[in-house]
Amino acid sequence: MTGPGRTRDGRSVGSAGLLTLWAATVVVLVAVLGTLWAGVVVARHRAGRVADLAALAAAQSAVTGATAPCPAAALVTAASGATLESCTVSDDGSVAVVVAVTGPRGGGLLRWLGTEPARARARAGPSP
Repeated sequence: MTGPGRTRDGRSVGSAGLLTLWAATVVVLVAVLGTLWAGVVVARHRAGRVADLAALAAAQSAVTGATAPCPAAALVTAASGATLESCTVSDDGSVAVVVAVTGPRGGGLLRWLGTEPARARARAGPSP
């Protein structure tokens, strides 16, 4: 018996294989996007931690009498694998820093998508 969805010898021919392929593609795509998103979130949190540490290091350097506290912040950011974008010393002795951290290691797909590094600001100084 032949008809729609059947071969000459009566076997059924359907789209289950194609449906399985599409379902697997969707699962892989969701997994890749989830991994990229997690990497971006981790980079943002890492930037916040590095900015806090850099600001504290610079403030400690300023309190101990260093004339230029920003090299201490630069040392901390370099040791953490981040980039110190700015360091400003206020008149009251507090130090404000901006730190940038690149996304997930490699970052090829994120760079292709045009994402920027994660940035964070922090400020530290002597108590009033």
